[in-house]
Amino acid sequence: MKGQFFIIGAIFICVLLFFGISPTIQITGSPSTDMEMIAENLRKEFPPALNIGINSSAPLMTLQNFTTFAKNRVLDRGVDLDVLHVVFIPSNGSTNVSVYNSMDVAKVIGVNVSGTHRDIEANLDTLNYSIFTVPVYGFNLTLNIDGDETYSFLLSNKTSIYSLISLERGDDVVRKELLA
Repeated sequence: MKGQFFIIGAIFICVLLFFGISPTIQITGSPSTDMEMIAENLRKEFPPALNIGINSSAPLMTLQNFTTFAKNRVLDRGVDLDVLHVVFIPSNGSTNVSVYNSMDVAKVIGVNVSGTHRDIEANLDTLNYSIFTVPVYGFNLTLNIDGDETYSFLLSNKTSIYSLISLERGDDVVRKELLA
């Protein structure tokens, strides 16, 4: 009879230990893996957001609203999102170059459109623009942001966007560029 109590007691202790110890979760992959996916998703979503704005005759406002929405959504994951948009909107032989800055600091963007250079100041959460005369079919573009230059050829009759995307969480930083 004493042996049966020891067996029942041992089973009881084993059950308590089994249910009382929480399982350990092993994290595989780097901490910035989710930030890479978020950055790629934003690269894919900014052009459609701009197109929705074009269709509703408010391209810049729609892009600003979507950027604010995206910043709030990734902040829920503990990620700080900074974005700089440069939008090229065609208009009768010219292009309106609009800069929207949602980064933590003011920026001066050097814009060179087919040989005409202007600096556009972009303060935090502001929209600033400059109008350039462009050739009929397309124009050469050079953007200078913090000493980094981007070169491209854009069509004069198409709305285009350049975005600089930066995500930060602690020491992890992911930066992406978009030109569409």
